[in-house]
Amino acid sequence: MTHERLDAAIDDTSIAPFESTEIDEGTPHEPVKRSSTLRHALVLGTLTALGALGIDTYLPAFPSIAESFGVNEGEVQLSLVSYFVALAVGQMVYGPVSDRIGRRKPLLFGFTLFIIASIGSAFSRNIHMLIAMRFVQGIGACAGMVIPRAIVRDLRSGEDAARLFALMLLVLGVSPILAPMLGSILLRWLPWQAAFWFLAIFGIACLAMIVTLLEETNPPERRTGGGVGMAFRNYGKLLMDRWFVITVLVGGFSQAVVFAYLAGSPFIYITLNHVAPAVYSLLFAMNAAGLIGLAQGNVALIRKLGASRLILMASAVQATAACCLLASTLLHIDSVPVIAICLFFCIGSQGLLGPTTAMLSLEPHPKTAGAASALMGALQFTCGAVSSSLVSVFFNGTSVPFAAVIAGCALAGLTLAALRASQAVAASKAAAPAGHAGD
Repeated sequence: MTHERLDAAIDDTSIAPFESTEIDEGTPHEPVKRSSTLRHALVLGTLTALGALGIDTYLPAFPSIAESFGVNEGEVQLSLVSYFVALAVGQMVYGPVSDRIGRRKPLLFGFTLFIIASIGSAFSRNIHMLIAMRFVQGIGACAGMVIPRAIVRDLRSGEDAARLFALMLLVLGVSPILAPMLGSILLRWLPWQAAFWFLAIFGIACLAMIVTLLEETNPPERRTGGGVGMAFRNYGKLLMDRWFVITVLVGGFSQAVVFAYLAGSPFIYITLNHVAPAVYSLLFAMNAAGLIGLAQGNVALIRKLGASRLILMASAVQATAACCLLASTLLHIDSVPVIAICLFFCIGSQGLLGPTTAMLSLEPHPKTAGAASALMGALQFTCGAVSSSLVSVFFNGTSVPFAAVIAGCALAGLTLAALRASQAVAASKAAAPAGHAGD
């Protein structure tokens, strides 16, 4: 099935959005047990949350870190940028390696590296050492972002896989709500290094879960042959797939909005508008709750509107809110309530765009889902690294660079979503006479 016909099928509300279009006969699945599903959801969701915790927990400490090292917050933001860059690069490695040598060894390596780098971050004596340690920490965290998705692929298919992903998202969704609150609580009683000691302890707990609760799901007889190089060649084929790249970049620019928000919001709220760290955490939690809430209704909206229309509508909402944010900063009416409302819609829209673009990107590639997932993550985190670094590079002590970067990313995503939707409509009209029986 071509990408255009697939998209037309998914946009047909009579077609289940998670219905597989190809059958990978090399990956048999055993009957699903409820206890097993809950165990895997808890373990895999917790492992995946490590990457988000590495971002969210220390955000309230930005002003304290800047004061401790005698630098401005723009330089502290570079420690977040280095983490994003590591997430973008590292994902490209873990996917093929785990296909070749199994899932557990790369997971154990990644989490061990994360623990060591967390301790190194706590002992940093200057901003340059912190930036370097954060890069290493990101390389370790990548294991928890790529490999759990591959494990779901090993264990489940069809609706069972969708159900497991949904349960994982509920576990994962707790972290962006609680992490900033925890960070602000730690900051209230302890120095900023406490955030990294917490991450080290959390990493140790995850390592224990891998050892005791997670079996090897990619046995030798199912691993890829021909060396890791052959797996990497799949990336070239995917990059030549225009439909795949456009879909991924729609999600990537939406994610770039979120990353710019993560990089700049501590300065905007805490430093510029004198919001207490605890209040900042509540505002952060409100946005995270909006994102998670919309994500839970994603499947119902796809069935009602169609995937391409949903992507276009969500992108339009995000771009409108981002432009309102930029206008408010230029007109000097960017009070805390105005900023909070605009950012709520900017960040909440990602709850619809992220899952939908991921589904459409991976659906045509069941036999190379690991490579497609890793490349998707790398491209999207690259967008995030660029947007967050632009917030830092153009830092001038005002909220204008922050709002301009968010608006630029949102408008770029809307442009690609409109292009994609027009192609999907044309494909749907072309496929209408034949119907979807062949899909």
